[in-house]
Order: sequence, then structure tokens, then C-alpha cells
Amino acid sequence: MKSVVILVVLLGLSPIAFSVEIFVPDDYTKIQDAINAALDGDTIVVRPGTYVENIDFSGKAITVQSEQGAAVTTIDGNQAGCVVTFQGGEGLDSVLEGFTVTNGSGTWHMSYTGGGGIYCETSSPTITNNTISNNTANGRGGGIYCYAGSPAITKNTITGNVADNSIGGGLFFSKSSPAIINNTFSDNRADWGGAIYFSNASPTIANNTISGNTAYFYGGGISFSGSSPIITGNTISGNTAKPGISSKACAGGIHFYNSTPIITNNIISDNKADIAGGIYCDWSTPVITNNTISGNTAHDFAGGIWLSSPTPTYITNTILWGNVAPLDPEICGKITLVTYCDIKGGWPGTGNIDADPLFLDPANGDFHIPFDSPCRSAGDRNAPNLPGSDFEGDPRTGLFAFPDIGADEFHTHFYVNGTVSQGSSATGVIIGWPKTNPVMLISGSGVLPTPDPTPYGDFWLMPPWDHRVHFNAMPDNGVRFIDRLVSTGLPPGTQIPFQALVGTELSNLWVVEVE
Repeated sequence: MKSVVILVVLLGLSPIAFSVEIFVPDDYTKIQDAINAALDGDTIVVRPGTYVENIDFSGKAITVQSEQGAAVTTIDGNQAGCVVTFQGGEGLDSVLEGFTVTNGSGTWHMSYTGGGGIYCETSSPTITNNTISNNTANGRGGGIYCYAGSPAITKNTITGNVADNSIGGGLFFSKSSPAIINNTFSDNRADWGGAIYFSNASPTIANNTISGNTAYFYGGGISFSGSSPIITGNTISGNTAKPGISSKACAGGIHFYNSTPIITNNIISDNKADIAGGIYCDWSTPVITNNTISGNTAHDFAGGIWLSSPTPTYITNTILWGNVAPLDPEICGKITLVTYCDIKGGWPGTGNIDADPLFLDPANGDFHIPFDSPCRSAGDRNAPNLPGSDFEGDPRTGLFAFPDIGADEFHTHFYVNGTVSQGSSATGVIIGWPKTNPVMLISGSGVLPTPDPTPYGDFWLMPPWDHRVHFNAMPDNGVRFIDRLVSTGLPPGTQIPFQALVGTELSNLWVVEVE
């Protein structure tokens, strides 16, 4: 029900209206009708169901959120234009949260349609916890189109969107500075930028998973033109640039043209193209620090990185290993400065090595390094844009303050490989200093709202606890595998948090969700 709180002050002063909750379909049967009635600061709560409509925030600073999440609440655009529109100067306090946004066909802009799912023009909304899927645009931005705005796009799943015969299958941005953080991009398709395309933009792209996207010309994962991005902590894997009309397709992972990117802490693996499986740089000046670039494939040359620009390029603390191409499988092109890198086949430069990094399970996407990896504490502590932590947030505190080479920093850590589902098991991995004792894995009933500080680090688990103690010390390589971590009788959606204690160090928190 609609709830309104109004305070009337005596002595003739005007009433003061507080925020309102409007429920759909209780108060209004359509989301757009609720938006039309809402005032700045109001929240529209949408009950589960499918709503066939195309909505416009109309410049209002309101929150439109689902009651029970994207899995059960859908806005279906019915191929009648974009599903959600922001074109009234909305800011970050205009929030879309918790919907499946689907079946949109875009809005006409200049000479093309843009934004099959969401259209933003001169607006900067917050778009979070949505599934943006199966939208199309005959132009730019099958999933989201943004022109001259700086939205916050966080924790969304962006999948199966198409920019037909054009650019930006998942997202398209022009003249904008968006924050794109903790999203998952998969199975999006375009000519340029299968997942994302940027033109004259300055985005922050952090901690996303970008996999299984396709471009027919450049950038199976991401494509940039005239942009200055910060790209950090992402997993960019399994993307493809394959021939369309052109005879050659470039950059399975990331494509840069006339851009100045800062690239740190990324895992770029298993991407494929005719030229440059991993990264393709054309007239660009990248600074590449502490990345892992491995297992990418080029049909012609440059399995890992291809650079054509005569301008300075800096590659530091980076692993280039196991990339595949008939010619120059790891690096090809005009390289100016490569230092403190691990490159298969070797490369001239201070601190460079040619040694197997001993990834734990690269075939399954696990690029953690063990204690005995030659990359441990072999990096440059004065590297440009040296990140303070690795791709998972572990601090870069290598031996005598020398960081590790690659995206991963050897540090007390816990994680789970694979998924956990009924009738199956998963493998937990504890990483810590060799010969350390005791080793304990603890599961809790939930996550504390604020952690309890201990002499070993922050403890995140809510009691009751289940202690799983391993009395043997950590192996010499600092890695312990634990099978059948979670009971397989738990129903899907069950979340179980874990934390490990290795000697006097607490690991990070890891939450397992049963699928």
C-alpha cells in the first residue's frame, strides 16, 4: 500500500512531505503510472511479475526497485523501443534496481537506434542488480546506450544483447565517464565491442567478468576509441573476434585505438582472434602493470599483445605465458619498455624472466600462483600505477616489499573452484605460508554486518560456527585442496560463508552459494 508521512507544522507554516513508498500493482497497475505520480525521494516498489511496458524516469530522483529481485520481476519492452529511458538529466539518485530488462528495440538517435534495454542521454543514473538480456539495437548499445552521462552500473548481469551491424553489443558509451563495477557480461554481440564499446570516454571498469562475447571486426570483449579508461581487476576470458565482412578480425579480448589506458590486475585469457588474441593497441599508449595474459590465441600473429603505435608503451610486472600464434605468440609490434615480466621465450629488459609461473589450474581459469612460483616477489615495487592489492583484494606485500609478477599476489587466501549444486561437490583451496600450523577452515551461519577485529585479522563469520581443522601443516608449495566442502543436500540458493585461519593469519571471506 502507498504510505505517506506528512508533518503539518502549526502557526501557518507549509507542510513538509517525506518520502513515499508506492507499490505496483497495489497503488498503480503500471510502473509508468507510479513514476508519473512520484516525487523526488520516493521509492516505487514493484511486486513480482512481468510488466509489458516502456518506462521513462522523466528526470525524477526516485528509486524504482523490485520487491523480490530480477529473477521474478521483468520489464518487457515488447520490441516497442527501449525498455527504460533516462533523458531528463537524472543523477545517481535516480535508481533502477532488481529487474530483468528485456525485449527492447532501442530509441532513434541521429541516424541509428540505441539502447535496446536502457537509453541514457545527458543523464547519470544508478543501474544496479539487474539482468539486462536479449535486447537489440540497430545501431549502438544493444543492452545500454549512454551519451554524455556518467552512470554507475554495478552488479548487473548483461547477457544476450545485440547491436545489429554496429557497435557495443552489451553497452555503448560516448562522451561519458561511467563507473562499471562488479558486472557480468556474456554472450553479447556486435561488429565492434562485443560486450562494451567506448568512444571519447573516461570510464572506470573494475572487477567485472567479461566472457563469451563476440565481435566481427574489433574487440570481442571491449573496444575503445579516443578514450582514457582505467581497467582493473577484471576477468576477460573466452571472447572472440571473428571475421565478418572483413578478412581479418582483431583483438579477442580488448581493442584500443587512439587511447591512453591504464591496465592493472586483470586476467586476460582464452580469447581468440585472427590478430591479437588478448590485447590489440593501435596508436595508443597503454600502461600495463600486474596483469596475467595467458592462453589467448591468434590465427596469424600476436597471441598475447599486439602494438602498432610508435608512442611509449610500458609493460611491467605482467605474465605473458602460454599464448598461441604462428608468429610472435606472446608479444608483437613496437614495444618501448618491458620490465619485470615473466614472458615465455624471454624478452630483453630489466628484471624479465622466462620461467613457468606454475598456475594452479589454468585450464579451468585458476591463475593463482603457489609459494614456489618464480613470479613470487619478483616484481618492481616502483612500477607505474602499481596497485596496492591484487585482483581479489589481497594486499601486495611480497617478500621485502617486492610485489609478485601477475594479477595474483601470493597471500593467505581461501576460495572455491567451480560451482556447488545438489548431488555434486566442489574443491576449496587454502593458500598460505608453507609449513604453517595450525590450518583451520571455519564456516558460519552468516556474515557479520561489521567484522570482529582479532589479533589475526578481521573475522567475518556469524555464529554458530562449524570448525574443520586440518592438523597437518601447509604443504611446501603453500596450497591445500579440500574436497566436498559443502553438503550437497542443501537447497539451491543456500549461502554459506567460509574463512580460513593459517597460523596467525585470517584469510578473506568467501561465500558459497548452492546452485
